[in-house]
Amino acid sequence: MLKIKNAFMIIAFLCLTFLFSGCSKPAVPTSISVDSSNAKYWYVSGTEIDPSGLVIHASMTDGTTKEIPVSECSFEKPAFAPYGEKEVTVHYGDLSAVYPIYSCPSAAETDSYTTYTVRLNENGSRVTLTASLVGENKPFVLIFPGGGYAAVYMRQEGFDYAAEINRLGFNAFILEYSVNMEHPAPLNDVNTAYEIIEQNKDFFHVTMDNYAVCGSSAGGHLAATWSTNIVGAAHYEKPRPAAVILAYASTHIFEDSRSNLVGENASDERKHSLSADENVDFAFPPTYNWVFVEDTEVAKHTRLMEAALENAGVPHITRYFVGGKHGLGLAEKTEAFGWMEEAITFWQEHLTSH
Repeated sequence: MLKIKNAFMIIAFLCLTFLFSGCSKPAVPTSISVDSSNAKYWYVSGTEIDPSGLVIHASMTDGTTKEIPVSECSFEKPAFAPYGEKEVTVHYGDLSAVYPIYSCPSAAETDSYTTYTVRLNENGSRVTLTASLVGENKPFVLIFPGGGYAAVYMRQEGFDYAAEINRLGFNAFILEYSVNMEHPAPLNDVNTAYEIIEQNKDFFHVTMDNYAVCGSSAGGHLAATWSTNIVGAAHYEKPRPAAVILAYASTHIFEDSRSNLVGENASDERKHSLSADENVDFAFPPTYNWVFVEDTEVAKHTRLMEAALENAGVPHITRYFVGGKHGLGLAEKTEAFGWMEEAITFWQEHLTSH
């Protein structure tokens, strides 16, 4: 009996030795996670997923984590949709995880900027966001070109502005907003643009702190209206910009204002809510505003805005230049040329006080 007992003890010892020896099962992954903070956020519908910048980790049975090569994973594209934030599914064996991506109809890239199509409207107009960047986690200016809410003049009041802002050392985004559509459609587009930039600030290498808005003509109305409390940024629970830059901006709703802005037979309340000068308060952002005196109709808007800013105690610069006309953009070869540099300096001077 003693020999049998000893034999059992030896067998038990050998089993325990085997279990706790190097012959034990290797650690295997139980779940995976995806860090997409440095990955490409934009996804053009119909194209392949670009996994550049993704970092994928597996949680192991022994409590450790292991980085998984992207090449060992497969990617399931989101279901087709015209635009919007979707999810990409990452598969590693039987395990999966998701990360967010923005699906857009198209993207066009040049050496200087990339234009993303955000939405195609039923009336044929489109919403795009163009990124013209210097990076370096610097603040940005969100630009709204003019066009009477019937068109958006991207070249002279968009791309030219962005290039100058980049030259001065800051990031710029140009919003091509909805046209021939009543408000709040354009304001909704501004809100969407802000959210897209915010969601992708690491990808774009910009900071959301102290952003500015810049608008010309009708785009100036959009910039000023976004800066108000009633229908603007605060209404969308977004921070007001640190500065407003206006070029020959139509900021007041007069009786003969375009119907595609406020609609036919707009109420006095609606006209008031969309007249930026009537909604300037003490918290309205510091404002740089200019116009040519020869642009007589728009100069009426400028004077109303100047008076409103003065009455509210808002820091502002208002310039009345001579020798030009409406719609000259940077206004080269006129006395107004250089206004953008003065405006950017004004913006930077008021960062700490706003």
